[in-house]
Amino acid sequence: MQLKDLETILGVAGQGNAGATAPVSAIVSDSRRVVPGSVFVAVQGTAVDGHDFISGAMDRGCLAVVAERCPGTASASIPCFQVRDSHDALGLLAAAWNGHPGHNLKLIGLTGTNGKTTTSWLIERILRQAGFRTGVIGTVNYRYQDMAGNTVVRPAPLTTPGPEQLQALLREMADAGVSHVLIEASSHALDQKRLAGIRFDVALFTNLTRDHLDYHQTMEAYFAAKKLLFTDYLKDSGTAVIVVDTENEDGKYGNRLVGELAGKDIVTVGFAEDCTIRCAHLSQDISGSSCELSMGGKPQEITSNLTGTHNVLNMLAAAGVARALRISGQQIRAGLAAVDRVPGRLERVSLAGISPGQTAAVFVDYAHTPDGLENVLATMKAMTAGRLICVVGCGGDRDTGKRQLMGEIAGRFSDVVILSSDNPRSEEPMAIIAELERGIERTGSNKKDPAGLLSLPSDQHGYLVEPDRRRAIHLGCSIARPGDVVVIAGKGHEQYQIIGREKKFFDDRLEAKNGLAAWTIPHLLAATGGRLVGKNTRKLLADISTDTRTVKTGDVFVALVGESFDGHDFLETAVERGAGALIVEREFPGPGESLPVVVVEDTLQALGDLASYRRRILGEDVKVVAITGSSGKTTVKEMAAAVFTQYYSHLQSAPEPVLKTQGNFNNLIGLPLSLLPLSAEHRVAVLEMGMNRSGEIARLTEIADPDIACINNIQSAHLEELVDIHGVARAKGELFAGLRPDAVRVINYDDPEVVKLAAGYQGRTIGYGVTAAGRRYKPVVRVTRITGLGAKGTRFTLHIGDWKQRLTLAVPGTHNVHNAAAAAAICTAAGVDAE
Repeated sequence: MQLKDLETILGVAGQGNAGATAPVSAIVSDSRRVVPGSVFVAVQGTAVDGHDFISGAMDRGCLAVVAERCPGTASASIPCFQVRDSHDALGLLAAAWNGHPGHNLKLIGLTGTNGKTTTSWLIERILRQAGFRTGVIGTVNYRYQDMAGNTVVRPAPLTTPGPEQLQALLREMADAGVSHVLIEASSHALDQKRLAGIRFDVALFTNLTRDHLDYHQTMEAYFAAKKLLFTDYLKDSGTAVIVVDTENEDGKYGNRLVGELAGKDIVTVGFAEDCTIRCAHLSQDISGSSCELSMGGKPQEITSNLTGTHNVLNMLAAAGVARALRISGQQIRAGLAAVDRVPGRLERVSLAGISPGQTAAVFVDYAHTPDGLENVLATMKAMTAGRLICVVGCGGDRDTGKRQLMGEIAGRFSDVVILSSDNPRSEEPMAIIAELERGIERTGSNKKDPAGLLSLPSDQHGYLVEPDRRRAIHLGCSIARPGDVVVIAGKGHEQYQIIGREKKFFDDRLEAKNGLAAWTIPHLLAATGGRLVGKNTRKLLADISTDTRTVKTGDVFVALVGESFDGHDFLETAVERGAGALIVEREFPGPGESLPVVVVEDTLQALGDLASYRRRILGEDVKVVAITGSSGKTTVKEMAAAVFTQYYSHLQSAPEPVLKTQGNFNNLIGLPLSLLPLSAEHRVAVLEMGMNRSGEIARLTEIADPDIACINNIQSAHLEELVDIHGVARAKGELFAGLRPDAVRVINYDDPEVVKLAAGYQGRTIGYGVTAAGRRYKPVVRVTRITGLGAKGTRFTLHIGDWKQRLTLAVPGTHNVHNAAAAAAICTAAGVDAE
């Protein structure tokens, strides 16, 4: 693009030397991003006016300015193009700068208060089922399939990005072979003309209910913004797909839009007989839904894992868009059935290895509007055998008028409500909760404390205020019983919480999993197989403890028996310090029936079983690494943990994604205590395994159930119990022997004893070699050219497959190079890339 091209693109003549052939280096609307050769577009926003920064853009060397008001400082050397609307101009320039990628794409726009994201996932799956390569720009993320069929994901700071990023994304997608792109069009984006330069082939309207009135002020202005997708951005030859919900008062906007789009090609969807796409014979439960879909031809029987009338409308909307794109009914049916979940949209959270009937059903949903909350709670209420428990809050610095409405809706549909914080932003959380509380009070629900909620009869309603969202979610999950349903509303897929000006990592789904995994009497009994003494099974428990000196209120005290101590001698102390339950080998008469006591045959076995149980129920998304060896275990553990921490810090994960052995907690007591803090936020656990006699590593392996296992080396140690190095090898080899078939064995090819141990096993292995003898095995991880740097450390070349790089280790000694190679092999086995 050259400067002279701007006149053609914008349709206006520039002031100054606008016909020059100087090349344009960038199109920008942020003066801070101006570089020499940039065209600066001055856009007036809601809080900042770009016209105030024209002089700064000139100082930075911009080639030209595009503005609604050209400044007097414009000169022949820096021309100004005066336009009627700089938002439109920015969109036109961004599209031209990126080579008009939309011309080579089928563009589908989706707008509406609720349902955009769910519908976009459904349409995406239908398109893929039909063989198209798709892209999606929306609330959850920006994503597309590349040439190799891999999904490329970008974070989504806005539902609908500005023209510069939007057109760049479309260019990237088009170059990757994408044919169809779905764009969620927010009302803010439509009002602010972020879609300037875009023309859609199909536009979808899902619904319009109260939201964003802090911005639009009135529902009429809100509707006018949504309507722009169809009047200003839909091609003349395009199709409007409109959800017509005649059973809902808010559906009037769909009917109204149909009436106001005279002359357009319109597809209506809904339950009414006169809809183009409609559904009959609807059946739904907590696991999904099915109905007969009529699309003008023979009705299609469709099934879906999504449930709720609002989701059925989303499926109808997706089918309407698909038909507008000439996709067959069979492909629509297959695509709808293939969507098992949509992130944060009635997304079920569960624990591994726990059958659905053993715990409450917990769902996380993005519902943050009165209509969205009512849809979700009404759906769940009709399908709940027990109680409906709702955790809900409202965002700060947003429409305040919806807070009492949402409080009242929560109280009307739920048996138990926990009012909490959402994203309070600059507002005081308790002030927001107070407005929600005024709404719930109108329903007659009674305020309770946690103990009151635990003992609340099933036929009574109650609510509790807990401003800490983490505690609120844990409490909601902990008080729920089998048959209950818990809905955690408001944040859905979001992985943050905004408090003041700070944006912290927070994920409702992870916290819900932690809440489900919190220790309860049923969990203790399932983990240990013990016998319960006492009737008080409805207790909120905390952590597992084996030391009365550190017992906190609610902790479960395990009375271990050793050679020189007996935890049963300290049971009264544990009770005095507030223990919530006891695990013992012999009954304790002291507390009576008010304190649950679990009796087991062996408390040391029970401690390991508790850790094993926690690893099992939280283990789906956690990789467990076990490291043993005669020396270097701790160093390898620390090196591997450091690599994992750095790796996960670059991903959207919790602040502390790595759990590792602390100190020398690596034996039959220490390893369970190291593993018990495992939480849903952890992505990997790196555990040491130590031993003094045969059989101990076997038990530790049984407890930890590692995904990756490394025997670092085998040397003459613990010979008083194991006799010779062959005895040591047999004891250490219990780690490899106890692994699952799909686990990975990390082999030190420099150690002949380790090589012999690994020889008898099938399954995946990854090796490392530092010496010439080890490298002869051609392991994936290799080390060459070791150079000692004295106290400054060691320099060497690390090879991982075909990748290699010269590295410096800050600690001296060849033995530490061996340890580094082991850590590299462990992390490679876990999927960490070489860089």
